[in-house]
Order: sequence, then C-alpha cells, then structure tokens
Amino acid sequence: MGIHREIGLLEPELKKRVEKTIIALENANLPVLISETLRDLNVQKAYYAQGRRPLLEVNQLRKEAGLYLINELENKNIVTNCDGVNHKSNHQTRDEIGYGYAIDLVPAKVDERGNKSFWWNAPQEVWEKMGHIAEECGLDWCYGGKGEHWGWDSPHFELLKEYKEKENC
Repeated sequence: MGIHREIGLLEPELKKRVEKTIIALENANLPVLISETLRDLNVQKAYYAQGRRPLLEVNQLRKEAGLYLINELENKNIVTNCDGVNHKSNHQTRDEIGYGYAIDLVPAKVDERGNKSFWWNAPQEVWEKMGHIAEECGLDWCYGGKGEHWGWDSPHFELLKEYKEKENC
C-alpha cells in the first residue's frame, strides 16, 4: 500500500536502463529521486478520481491508498487518464510476474548536508536536460521525447523501443 519507489519492482530491461540513467544523471551533476515505480490498484484509483470526483471522496481513496490528502485546488487537476481497471497505467503490473513498466524520476535539490528533496518546480531546462540524458540511456521521456508525446507528465519514463545501447550510458 502507498507509493513504491524500488527499482527492483520494474521490468528487468527497464530496471537496467534506469540504473544507467541515474548514474549518467549523477555524472552530469543532475541528481534525481524516484517518485514512483510500481503502482497498486488502490493508488491508481485514487489518482484517477482526482479532478473527477468530490474532494471528500478523493481524499478517502487517497487515505485508503496510503497517500497524503489534497486540497480543493489540487483536486481541480486530472492527473491520469487511466482508471486502473479498464485502462491500466504502465506503472501497474500487466501480469502475474508483477513488474511495473514505467518510472517517475524527479530532479532533486541537494542541501548542504547532501540530503535530497524533490524539485518539482525545477526550470523547464532542467527537465529537458534530464529527459535528453534519460533517452540517451534508453528511456522514453513521455513528456515530449522521442516516443510518446503527452506534454504534461514531466517525470514519466518508459522503455524507449528503438534503442541501441551505447558505451557512454
């Protein structure tokens, strides 16, 4: 229950490319944090309700899923078009093996002690640099990269289908 951030829950080829991507991003002085890997059905249902259902109902679903509660302003935003049942997110498992097929990576701010925190409002150029490096390492930046072009899900990455492995990544 709640948010999963373990890369071991990802499909093996995706996991391999994510590991390479994280190293390449660190080497480029662009640290990241994993926001989400595998997503449980109850989390997906809570996300799908956001922006579509009344705040009390959304927060009840979020509470049951182990998520933080949101306010009325946040509940105006639709955050996914996948209901989790009829249309699954790639964060959800597809079969009995149980792997996730997507990851959310977020730029990190690093404080003077070396502690990282999510940098959700990073400038667009930071997201773009991160997306470019991730694609060099075989991930599809679904915000606006080589594969899917959703235009609104900056942290979302999946396997880049037409990828030829390179030595620098």
